[in-house]
Parts: sequence; C-alpha cells; structure tokens
Amino acid sequence: MTSRFMIAMVLNWLVALVLFGVGVHYLVAKQVMPHHLRILDVAWTDLTPRTRALMLTLMKGTGMVAICTAVSLAVLLAVPFRAGENWSRWAILLVGATALVPTLVGAIRVHAATGASSAWWPHVALLTALLVAFWLSGEQPGRR
Repeated sequence: MTSRFMIAMVLNWLVALVLFGVGVHYLVAKQVMPHHLRILDVAWTDLTPRTRALMLTLMKGTGMVAICTAVSLAVLLAVPFRAGENWSRWAILLVGATALVPTLVGAIRVHAATGASSAWWPHVALLTALLVAFWLSGEQPGRR
C-alpha cells in the first residue's frame, strides 16, 4: 500500500468514526443539543411535550442516518477499499456525501433563516476529508 492510499484510508475511517460518534451522541441525548436550544430561543422545559417529542425524533433520526452512513462506510473501507477495488472510492464518496451535503445545507439554511450560529463547519471538514481521500486514492498501480 502506498502512503497516499494509507492517508486516504485514515481520512475515510476518521469520517466514519466521527459520524458514528455523532450518531450515538444524538441517539442517547435526552434533549436537543445546546446549539439547537439557542436557535429555538426558548427553554427546553417551555416547549410543549409534543414539540419536545418532535424535536427529539428529528434529532434522533439524524443520529440514525449518521450511524447508518458510518456503518456503510466501514463496510466499504474494510472490504472492497482495502482490497484495492477502484469502484469503492466512488461508493465511499457517494455514501458520505449523501449524508453530509443535506445536513450541511440544513445548517446553512438554519443560519440564514435565524441568524443563529449553526454547526456547519464540521460538515465542511468531513466533506473535505472525503474529497481529499478520494483524490489520494485515485488510480494507482495494482488497483482494480
């Protein structure tokens, strides 16, 4: 394995691990994240029980998407990417971007609509890592 391929592998695993961690964090949370509360501009206890249930369901759905994406990336990295299958780099980029681009758009829309700070930069960092890994893992001798 070349050093380029190893760096690409590490970057891709980093994306998968971060997504898995965020997903688990969202799934075990008992209330929305502090940045969500700042956007809501109301105390969590002041929301109606139905509104709290809706907000938690949406957040936990995002967490499940992050975990599903992480597991998909892990399988792609552990089997075809590790075996040098060139198509897998495209699949990794597509799977990762399918989760990260919509959440980035959502963070940007929330900021534009509310003026509140939203967590957009982690999405950009993870997308950048995916793109760099894709570039680094490009056609190399011995890859199929």
